[in-house]
Amino acid sequence: MRRHAMELPALLVKDERCGVVPETALPGAAACAIVTVTTFRGGAMDGMRQRQEVEKFVCAALECSVYVAPKEPGLTHEELLAVGRAAGFENGEIADALSQVAAPIYFGGDNRILPQGLVMWADFNFPDEPDYRNPEAFDFACVTLREIARRETAGRAQIDRDVLVARAVAKGLPKLAIEAAITILVLDERFVEKDGALKFAPGRDTYALPSEQIRDQAKRPQARQIVRRNEARAKAYALVKDAIQRRSDGRPKAIEALDAFGDALEKLGYGHLCVWWARTVAELRHAEPALSPTTVTVFAAALVEGALTFVVKHARDLGLGVFGSKDFDRDPRTWKVDDLVASASTGNAAAILDPAARHRADELVKFRQRIHAGRMLSDFPGAVPDLRPEEARAAKESAEVIVRRVLDWLEKHPAVKTDGA
Repeated sequence: MRRHAMELPALLVKDERCGVVPETALPGAAACAIVTVTTFRGGAMDGMRQRQEVEKFVCAALECSVYVAPKEPGLTHEELLAVGRAAGFENGEIADALSQVAAPIYFGGDNRILPQGLVMWADFNFPDEPDYRNPEAFDFACVTLREIARRETAGRAQIDRDVLVARAVAKGLPKLAIEAAITILVLDERFVEKDGALKFAPGRDTYALPSEQIRDQAKRPQARQIVRRNEARAKAYALVKDAIQRRSDGRPKAIEALDAFGDALEKLGYGHLCVWWARTVAELRHAEPALSPTTVTVFAAALVEGALTFVVKHARDLGLGVFGSKDFDRDPRTWKVDDLVASASTGNAAAILDPAARHRADELVKFRQRIHAGRMLSDFPGAVPDLRPEEARAAKESAEVIVRRVLDWLEKHPAVKTDGA
């Protein structure tokens, strides 16, 4: 047994290189150990790579907030989670990554989390793409403060931030570019900002200007060939821009349809049902299609039924022809999901569901009906086909698509009511 244990590492190296584990190389238990160790190592590496990918994305998202809103940098927890979900990550992954990247530093009345620990953020020594910084803006900010330092000394030189921005804009620089440059110089500890005034951080007045760094780079052919591609930044920028624009453009603050509809409930007069909606959305997200396909399908259908139910009164008040059936004069407990879907597809130009969304809704309802024993006896007199995981995944996707259609319809026909239904 000792001999086999000593040979195990050598055999592992050989077999990993060849890509084959000979069954006769070791006794059964030892051969299984090789497969187990190799598989475990691969799984651990995959997990580590996934974690690093999430951490890079979180850093990039916080960084991009400066390019989009330099005077209100950072993201709230809710914005960061929404941006992460839009990028395909789960809430837990984002929260874990944030705790690893850095302890949050909050800014502003809504407790936005600021980017931290970005190496050489104000430097331009190597090509970087995509790069949302404007080197001319950095030059202008530093040169302006240097000119003041020549008269007043570096320690006493200072300028009001708004004055610096106004001067830059007068010289033809985009306001967003100079604001971003100033914020980055402050976060990178090149500038100090206090009470709206900017000054050099101690010993930072002699740093090479971006234009000087770029010229020096042109003299080094090997440096020109090193272009750092930041995939996380490229992925995060548009998502962060959308999230920040939602702070003031009137759209729901949430990016994802299921979250955004929760914000719409208040205006529809159903604010008291926000908790029900949030709980149902949460349970749908926690359910695994592979393990609980029926659960996923039922919750997805419940959200579709809920979204359509909650816009019935608003649509009828507008008199657009949607939900015009007399069936909806009766108590809501008598409404059927089939009728809701059918009626949401009427009204011509005012229809909520187009043919593609109507088909998705019909398929979702059909799968959801499997929870009714009587319906199964009628629809499947023989064997009942199993609900496959891919059908459950399609159900979850359909819920998001259909609720998004409802939100799009509400944008065209907005609700302003905020009192109880």
